Amino acid sequence: MSKKSKNTEPETAENNDSAEAQAHKEAQAAAEGKNRVHTEALGDAWAVLTGQNPAAIMDQVVSTVLHEGGTRPSWQWKRGSTDHIMMAWPQDQPLRAAVLVMGEEGEKLTPVTAVPLLDGLPNDLMVEGVHLWESGMGANVAVSMIEGKNPMWFFDPLYGRDRTDLTPGVTHTFLVAGLAFAIRKALLDQMTITQGPQYEAYAEQWLEANPGKSRLDVPPLQVDVSDRHMIMPGRNFCEYQMRAVIEEVQDCQLDKMPVKALFVTFPFENREPLRLVIYASKMVLGDLEPEVGQAIDAYIWLQGRIIDIDEGPQQ
Repeated sequence: MSKKSKNTEPETAENNDSAEAQAHKEAQAAAEGKNRVHTEALGDAWAVLTGQNPAAIMDQVVSTVLHEGGTRPSWQWKRGSTDHIMMAWPQDQPLRAAVLVMGEEGEKLTPVTAVPLLDGLPNDLMVEGVHLWESGMGANVAVSMIEGKNPMWFFDPLYGRDRTDLTPGVTHTFLVAGLAFAIRKALLDQMTITQGPQYEAYAEQWLEANPGKSRLDVPPLQVDVSDRHMIMPGRNFCEYQMRAVIEEVQDCQLDKMPVKALFVTFPFENREPLRLVIYASKMVLGDLEPEVGQAIDAYIWLQGRIIDIDEGPQQ
């Protein structure tokens, strides 16, 4: 028998207002990224990079990395008596499949996790917090972008190496990159906004100028976005909706999957701009041919790590 609500009173105008207010709060929370969750899985990332079911190919990915990949001194660290080494392949691409192996000093190293490893662009960012994955093999890192505002989150594939330096309040140079889960040419020069802080300010002004009108009468806010660069929270932490203009395009490849590296910049009023390279696989691009000067809308997953001390070739 289904459970019934104890409130059996008929709906009144007050109840309707309350429901409207609650819906508004929920919409505003979504716009501000307050209902996001930490998804501790990399299946979506592997799917767009390989075009295959990750569960069916991960053994092959690990085998290829261990036999054909290489490492760098900055991808190796020790915790106590345990050695950790990140192996990555292909060695000559900015986008790699990587496998972390670990074991007691002098003993056989065992693979423990596989991650996409993205070379990013350097950005000086202040650490605000860390969400450690239950597996202990990775973490989501929060960095401050604008004082008093929600931080930006990205996945750190080398958290085991970086963790002692990820102290809140400390600024590091991070290599930050995005992986596109979806992308398209920006189609609209105007965006319709019906929620969020910007809409609230507009609605307040509109109601003051239109006495006698109610909240339901406020029309949507039309915002010119033809020359805008925007990055907004997505469904989960480390995921973002974005609009930007492509500044540079480079070709790269992961195994048989062609990938475009798209360079974009997000300007800020009171800090240095955020510079990103976004990797978009052929599976995600479809028929889209990215070009310099083209405006794009994309849904991306962010990854970052403290800058590698050595930038030499893998060994």
